[in-house]
Amino acid sequence: MEYTGYIVLKFYDKDREKVDSPKRLHYTTFLKPEMDIKQKEDLRPEILPIYTSQKEAEADAGWWSGHTYEDYGTVRKVTIKIEEETYNTIKSERKTLNKLIKDYPEDNLHYKKELKELSWYPE
Repeated sequence: MEYTGYIVLKFYDKDREKVDSPKRLHYTTFLKPEMDIKQKEDLRPEILPIYTSQKEAEADAGWWSGHTYEDYGTVRKVTIKIEEETYNTIKSERKTLNKLIKDYPEDNLHYKKELKELSWYPE
């Protein structure tokens, strides 16, 4: 499945360098102050914000804290390819419950009950 969205990039002080690498993308990605997303030392944000509305992306491209006369923002259209599932909380919970049932055979009725309640989701 593919999904279309928009990403906002910010540029400071007449910056015209191309965004042609992951490092450059992460450096220019606009993060709202209220998002409180940590950036790692290599400037990679923990979350890459993708807008579903072009109008909202354009609005945020025009404003950010610290914005000055020579700064500007751009909006890029992105296509996300959603592939296979890599993590499932129910499967993880089942794995944990099965381990607890195995580790505590004499007192595991509660774990078995919880495991049974997850039977609605296919394995």
